[in-house]
Amino acid sequence: MDLIKEALSMGFADAAIMDTKDLVFVPEYRQFCEDNLCGNYNLVPACPPACGTVEEMQAKALKYEKALVLQTVLKDPIMDPVLFKQAKHAQNILTEQLARQMQEAGKEDILIMSAGPYKNCSCMSAYSVDAQKMADAVGMVCWADDSDVRFFTQILFHEDYSKPHK
Repeated sequence: MDLIKEALSMGFADAAIMDTKDLVFVPEYRQFCEDNLCGNYNLVPACPPACGTVEEMQAKALKYEKALVLQTVLKDPIMDPVLFKQAKHAQNILTEQLARQMQEAGKEDILIMSAGPYKNCSCMSAYSVDAQKMADAVGMVCWADDSDVRFFTQILFHEDYSKPHK
């Protein structure tokens, strides 16, 4: 399975593969979770503190060699929190569908970093991943001088699955 081609055909705006060793973890980003702006801190098992410490989350992620970085873009949205929540949910559903396809193709050992907590998946903030540096590493835009909103998820997997299988 060509993961990037499959992701784009499913409706992601962009997709790329990077080494997980190149992800930048910023422990201070856990403060975003602790500030509880999404309302899930200490309520959802996929969120801190139940999901684990920053160090535990980083170690969990680094057990995998590769990260499939997935992006969707909400073009010129009105500043509506409900719309943003719906867009994050749509990103998570697409990510889950692609992960399921990977599993059906024989790759069961994967890890999803979601856009906001989703089912049993922790979000990139819980992992303390620097989204800007991740986007830069794969040539994607994270923030720009426009009104578009970009959402990211990741599917982490082992090296032996990064090449297309015949």
